[in-house]
Amino acid sequence: MVHMGKRIASFATLFVSDMLVLLISVMLAHFIRDNILPHLVLRFKIVPRYSLSHYLGYFYIGLACASVFAYERLYTKRFPFWEEVKTLSKSSTIFFCILFILGFLTKKQTQFSRTILILTWIISLILFPISRYLIKMFMIRIGLWNKSLLIIGANDLGATVLENIKKNPTLGYTTLGFIDKDPQDIGKEIQGVKIVGVISQLNDVAKSYNSKDIMIALSDLTREELLQLISTAENLSETVWVVPRFGDIITSGVEIEDLGRIYALNIKKNLSKPWNLLIKNLYDICAAAIIIIVLFPVLVLVSLAIKLDSPGPVIFIQKRIGRQKKPFNLLKFRSMYIDADHRLEAHLKKDPISIEEWQRYKKLKNNDPRVTRVGKIIRRYSLDELPQLFNVLQGKMSLAGPRPYITEEIEKLDAFMTIIGRVKPGITGLWQTSGRSELSFEERIALDKFYVHNWSLWLDIVILLKSMRVPFSKKGAY
Repeated sequence: MVHMGKRIASFATLFVSDMLVLLISVMLAHFIRDNILPHLVLRFKIVPRYSLSHYLGYFYIGLACASVFAYERLYTKRFPFWEEVKTLSKSSTIFFCILFILGFLTKKQTQFSRTILILTWIISLILFPISRYLIKMFMIRIGLWNKSLLIIGANDLGATVLENIKKNPTLGYTTLGFIDKDPQDIGKEIQGVKIVGVISQLNDVAKSYNSKDIMIALSDLTREELLQLISTAENLSETVWVVPRFGDIITSGVEIEDLGRIYALNIKKNLSKPWNLLIKNLYDICAAAIIIIVLFPVLVLVSLAIKLDSPGPVIFIQKRIGRQKKPFNLLKFRSMYIDADHRLEAHLKKDPISIEEWQRYKKLKNNDPRVTRVGKIIRRYSLDELPQLFNVLQGKMSLAGPRPYITEEIEKLDAFMTIIGRVKPGITGLWQTSGRSELSFEERIALDKFYVHNWSLWLDIVILLKSMRVPFSKKGAY
């Protein structure tokens, strides 16, 4: 009964917050239409206007919005933040499209300002995600959105599951502990979470910890063992999750297809499709042109700073491997001295510890003797990457994509290059938003493979938005 009460309360809280967001969106849209646009466009002074109360009288229409949200499971399913933003945007757009269609069919479009409807939609796209995040964090703080979880599998896959849960706090999961096979591991910790029992103790552990969900992350079970474990877990929890062996490699690029009496996973190769490539190219060119115009003053200031700081050209040109293994000239603001190779060689001879770091990351995290004073600043905030926007306009790069590898790295890529080489490299990508220079070479390759398989326009937009905050976090910036 207590848990059912929490479900009803969380549903009611989300519903009320969504209705408030819709109300605020209408009020802001009406304010912009009546107080700002008439000063910018003469037409808005002439066209008749309805009062705010006119629109508020139709607020019951908000129930239709809630119905669309409910259909998309926005009141019951626990989404990672960016997946929820995507679902909210889609649901909100569907709702406003329905309003336009109904207005046209019922011939009541004259009772609504199209400008206000469009502005309400745009504002709601911004406010819904912000509201949802704040409300869910508040509900977690008061214990309304929390849900307990046990992870079966104290291994690399289980650790990856825990890591992703921690990265998505709005899921509301509290990981109570791990369950493993080996009794000797009980008491050990993985990322601060203890191993609390073995599989044979699952029944007692689940009841004593009052776990609501169980996630199975064991990849070495036989079919019979897995079926038995699922059967046991189903009797002990509300939801049972099974993470397959490749669950940390391929996710959103997979569709489950019914093949009669069996189900198969259809692994998508999204960036192998010409239509997807066309959409991506159009997005890249349009977005890059807009960013260049907006950041033009920054480009000029950085150029002047580099020129005044040290002798040498403003732009550094480096050969990188592009689509279909074709080399191209990658543009960057120069962040190193012109005798960088000589400085590096001398430094590695004096500091043997740096040799291991250089071999692992192909970078020096601290006290790189090659980097200029201005170079340290522009690298920290990723400003040295800005000239690559012109590479995008040239058609050599994308805004988001696999890392642009150097010629010396091709041998290490082996067969992976046939996958990664299908698309243009990106200024930013999953490799940059997931740790930058702190990632090993192998981890970067895995992320690039994931990107090619799982590409969508939404994924590119999310990467670009995440990249805007990466420079300020300074994580992995060397």
